[in-house]
Amino acid sequence: MEKKETIFSWLYKKIYKSPPPYYCYYSVKQIITKPIRKWFSAVVIPTIPFSNLRVQCYRWCGYKIGKHTFIGMRCYLDDMCYDLMEIGEHVTISYGVFFACHGKNQGHNKLVIERGAYIGMNSSIIARGEDGLVIGENAIIGACSLVNKSVRPGDVVVGIPARSIRNK
Repeated sequence: MEKKETIFSWLYKKIYKSPPPYYCYYSVKQIITKPIRKWFSAVVIPTIPFSNLRVQCYRWCGYKIGKHTFIGMRCYLDDMCYDLMEIGEHVTISYGVFFACHGKNQGHNKLVIERGAYIGMNSSIIARGEDGLVIGENAIIGACSLVNKSVRPGDVVVGIPARSIRNK
């Protein structure tokens, strides 16, 4: 896909005589709204005491979240890749869960949590690799687990890194 030339990308090419980085192609609107959305989703939303309002605010920021989903307080949803995260219906995400869809030398990867999944408190979910990460339908992630690989539907996984202890 060809990126649309902006004044920032044009200036970068003229000054540095090399291809500009991705952020030079941001529109003025993106440059203004991105820091506000990031601050709102990383600082304000996790401290809202009402779950329904918290989930609705995440939706306003662009996250795809299904109906009847609970997201606990102090959760961090990756604010750089809000468009790559999909959370299904009837999902429960406990207190303090961290989600990451990108990292150094890793790219931006898709993260999907399917219907009925349960994620225990203080877990870390890290999508890596080209295929991203999928937490299957009705899967259970134990508290304080590090999930860096996809979880099959109905699996119960625990530990660092998370390993399957039971498949329903």
